[in-house]
Amino acid sequence: MTDSKAGGEPAAARAGFFDLRRILALLFGVYGTVLTVLGATATSQLDLDRAAGVNVNLWVGIGMLLGSAAFAGWAKLRPIRLPPTTVDGTGPTGPPGPPGPDRL
Repeated sequence: MTDSKAGGEPAAARAGFFDLRRILALLFGVYGTVLTVLGATATSQLDLDRAAGVNVNLWVGIGMLLGSAAFAGWAKLRPIRLPPTTVDGTGPTGPPGPPGPDRL
């Protein structure tokens, strides 16, 4: 099923593009890459002495890359599922709900 309003792109694909898990995966991936590269290349002995011998940038960068992979995997394994719509695209399909005070 495609929605002709967006050039034939499925509505679920458009909804998944703005999924918060994907945005967080992208941000964690970018910042994690920067920290990992800085930790691996630009760490001085003074920086290591300040952090009790631990390369903080490297370890936090690796942790952020793992977090990015977790968010991306979660978004891939459990994508957003939109409720089905009617043929004309006006709303959900299926039987109507129980009658309320406005449906009597």
